[in-house]
Amino acid sequence: MQLGTSMKMSQMSDRWHSMRNAKRVDRLDEENDRLRTELRMTRSELEREREREQNVLDALNRASERKTTVTAKPRGGLLRLIVVGGAAYIFGTKAGRERYEQIRAWAASTKDRLTAGSHDLVDVSAPAPGSKPDPLMESAARSATSKGSSMDASVQRST
Repeated sequence: MQLGTSMKMSQMSDRWHSMRNAKRVDRLDEENDRLRTELRMTRSELEREREREQNVLDALNRASERKTTVTAKPRGGLLRLIVVGGAAYIFGTKAGRERYEQIRAWAASTKDRLTAGSHDLVDVSAPAPGSKPDPLMESAARSATSKGSSMDASVQRST
């Protein structure tokens, strides 16, 4: 009887091992299918990337085939800088502080006239009180009056 029971036990153990192995095979088959699918997807992505890379390389090759010329403009360099800087310094110092003060006074008077109100009429040709008369404004006023009188004389002659 022991032989019969040990035989049965052995058969049962074999069936259990075969069932366990069958489950393992099924599980490994499923894993292989999943890995094959993932491999196909990865290969297709790799092909797309290679296509993109080739497109970029083709575009770069086409761009490098174009002939581009770069020309540099001749420049005077340091000598030009020295000449222009020296001229600006000389002419700037000749105008001097007096002209700067005149311009500043004119700007201040213009600002005062604008802030006084747009309704007030201000004589532009008259200098602001307390400021030096502007030589440019004086010469413009003189030339306007002399041209006006000469124009009046020419009008009288033609009539």
